[in-house]
Amino acid sequence: MTENSSRFELISVTPSEWVIVDSHDGPQDAYGTVARIWEVDTNECEVTWMRDLARPTWYATAEDVLADLNTTPHRTKPVPIPHFAPHRVEAMDLAGV
Repeated sequence: MTENSSRFELISVTPSEWVIVDSHDGPQDAYGTVARIWEVDTNECEVTWMRDLARPTWYATAEDVLADLNTTPHRTKPVPIPHFAPHRVEAMDLAGV
């Protein structure tokens, strides 16, 4: 079973196991696999995310995993890190030592 989307593709490996690949990566790219999905029971799939995505690890179906991935934004604006000048340290008088 293969379902095409704009960026991600659901590929059946066995009748109860799937992978989601990123079409932006080349077919030989090892980092192209986004998730591995196993059907644990009827209406229960476990997902192992191969990328650092804040997503659930349990879904009802493999198609639900793909739908969630396609409907949620993937990139967010980075959190700004405040930059401060170093603290000024007064010079020590070493003449008296």
